[in-house]
Amino acid sequence: MPDKIPVSVYMITLNEEANIGAALERMTEFDEVIVVDSGSRDRTVEIADGYPNVRTSFHSWEGFAAQKAHAMSLCRNEWVLNIDADEILTDAFIEEVRKTVAADEVDALESTRTLYRWGKRPRHPGGTDRLVRLFRKSAGHYPERRVHESISIKGKIARTEATILHHENLTYTERVAKANRYSEARAEDKFDAGDTVSLWTLLFIFPLTFHQHYFLKGHILDGVDGLLTSMNAAFYAFMKYAKLWELHRQRRR
Repeated sequence: MPDKIPVSVYMITLNEEANIGAALERMTEFDEVIVVDSGSRDRTVEIADGYPNVRTSFHSWEGFAAQKAHAMSLCRNEWVLNIDADEILTDAFIEEVRKTVAADEVDALESTRTLYRWGKRPRHPGGTDRLVRLFRKSAGHYPERRVHESISIKGKIARTEATILHHENLTYTERVAKANRYSEARAEDKFDAGDTVSLWTLLFIFPLTFHQHYFLKGHILDGVDGLLTSMNAAFYAFMKYAKLWELHRQRRR
């Protein structure tokens, strides 16, 4: 049996029993997996505790960036890997992790992530993005942000085409609810940053965002699902600015 990969994987969870087992099955080669749960009411923690290299703990929700920063702080290895519960590591990505850590020549690895919805890849060309998930703990930190968090790296970043599979198996009701939650957190971030909103933004952000996603980003190729995805993106954009306007109104009272 090959040696364990000297990397600490960390993830944050809330009610992920439908996903976490498949994710953890692909992490058995890693030295440790840190699962920080914020109060799941399903079998998420029970499933995670069934893997010998997994350590679970509870931490009250503080926002995505703060929650992930806390999980990272629990990692004992210098090399860390952040994964979400609905993501699956491919063989190619795991091999790239082994090579990067063994070579010890860079501070982070930028890879790709490929979207799947209910087992199918969308037809639109935007189903793959690039992100940094593997890095030296001493070289990365999370800027304060409630949502849309990303790691900030100080150092040399290598790049690979190896991918992580993102299985977004959410119903449309769940996707709308998620957009509503995220819009509130993003509005609060923008408010804290001093951003303002105009009447023109509120008037045009919904149709402009829909046009961008449905036509320019190619979601028209995905039929009804592409239409719903574009409408949800427009809803998120509108609610983000509507809630920002409301925050300013509340401050003026």
